[in-house]
Amino acid sequence: MRGFVLAACLILGSVLRAQESASKTNQQPATCVVSGRVLTVGESVPVKSAQVVLIKEGPAPVSQTFSTTSDADGRFEIKNISAGQYTFFAFHAGYLTQQYEARGMNGGAALTLVPGQKVEQVMFRMMRAAAITGRIVDESGEPFARVSVMALRKENADEIEDELQPRKEHLTLSSSALTDDRGEFRIFGLHPGEYYVRAALSGDAFLDEEDGLSWIAQTEGNTKQAPVLYPGVAQVEQAQSVVLAAGEEFRVEFAMRPVNAVEISGHVIAADGRPAVHAVVLLYPPEISNGISELTASTGAKGEFTIAGVPSGSYILSAQKHDQDNPQFVAQKLEVGSDDVDSLFLVFGQGATLRGHVAVPGVKIPDGIQIQLEPTKGSEIPNFASAHSKPDGSFQMTGVPEGDYALRIFGLDQGWYVKSAHRGAQDILHNGLRIEKGATVEPLEIVISLFGAQLQGTVTDHNKPAGGALVRVGPEPEAPYERMRSRAARTDQNGHFIFKTLPPGMYRVIATLSSDNPKAPSTVSSPEVITLEEHGHQSVELILADPGNE
Repeated sequence: MRGFVLAACLILGSVLRAQESASKTNQQPATCVVSGRVLTVGESVPVKSAQVVLIKEGPAPVSQTFSTTSDADGRFEIKNISAGQYTFFAFHAGYLTQQYEARGMNGGAALTLVPGQKVEQVMFRMMRAAAITGRIVDESGEPFARVSVMALRKENADEIEDELQPRKEHLTLSSSALTDDRGEFRIFGLHPGEYYVRAALSGDAFLDEEDGLSWIAQTEGNTKQAPVLYPGVAQVEQAQSVVLAAGEEFRVEFAMRPVNAVEISGHVIAADGRPAVHAVVLLYPPEISNGISELTASTGAKGEFTIAGVPSGSYILSAQKHDQDNPQFVAQKLEVGSDDVDSLFLVFGQGATLRGHVAVPGVKIPDGIQIQLEPTKGSEIPNFASAHSKPDGSFQMTGVPEGDYALRIFGLDQGWYVKSAHRGAQDILHNGLRIEKGATVEPLEIVISLFGAQLQGTVTDHNKPAGGALVRVGPEPEAPYERMRSRAARTDQNGHFIFKTLPPGMYRVIATLSSDNPKAPSTVSSPEVITLEEHGHQSVELILADPGNE
């Protein structure tokens, strides 16, 4: 009997341990908590009602976002956060968005959370945003309503560096506003820096039917209010810039001026010779980004377009049509004088036709891999060519202009990389692609591998983790056609970074950490040269050097 009881107890104990083990297995991972304060820069005044937000990085079916609002003392706490890596920031009207552990105006650190972690005493120090206010009048000093006023800035070094094609520095849009019935406007939420203010009539300013007659009077006919840059000039080189400090509000006033304006018209023709219906036509000055243009049109049933009220000057005239399988683009320079310009023809497909095939050995080819050719020599005309692969991996580009190109591939899954790209015996990845006018172009064969390499590491500054450092990886030696191998990432709060997919090869790795003082130099690590193999994993430690000791 005693033996039976003992056996029963052993069995019961085994069952209970199994149940306990199963219960632990079924438990959800412990969640995380993040807390801290939101204060102003300098005075450390609490910022009430600031939105504090965590957005989970990486692929996910549904984006995970956690947020809260700071209280009257600037304090916040976010609970029940799942583990992972997050973009972490705070924002409030009237202030610049502040990223976690940001230095100056540069990007901040990622926040990496492990199950059950509590991150306390986070400090967001928010800076007042700058603004440009003012008044736009006509030539007689009367207020000009519903004029689009834009704050333009010069592209920064990172934006230009990210381009394969060397080119002139453009002005790009930061923010804009419409004038009211008094001609007044206010452009807010601006970072400290240098801006150019541009005023122009725009289709976006047409708000209701009652303005229809006045709008026609302003935009049609033989005169037009020409776009004007502060303090009332037509050309960028004549314009006066506005330099803003944090929290500063700068006021300007200048006049739109009527000028003789002409009409340009023409047709857009598809590659097969038929009219290109519903193509978008843009006309814009070469020194300003093509996203800033009030001179636009859409082609009709016969491919025709008309753009009225065009002041004299130098322009880029472009047409584009976003077909899924084969996006179409064409552009040309255009000089506009005092007479109407008609019988213009923009023809898609002028140039070479490039066919090719994408192969992914061992798996089914995913839909919609994008193959893009980007010019490697500077030009005012932004030529490029693009296509999407079909289910069988084939693709076709039409109208590829002559020139030298680098290859870029988009839409690959994590871990995948372009292993090779050849046209006949020519290695496109390392030597680029030359398109000759009128020449027969051999098929382009692209092979994708599933086994990219991974690189991770840490960045330290005076033996401490350097959160928010910018780590750049590029081919060694640097090659004009291999920009596709270049990457950039910021470290998390532990100074850690990771590049999950890199093609095999030799790389140069370097880290930069900006100073809190925008006038002080950044600290930079000594470059490390590494060699990555397919499916390989490597680690590297980067140590920032004090610029004063170099």
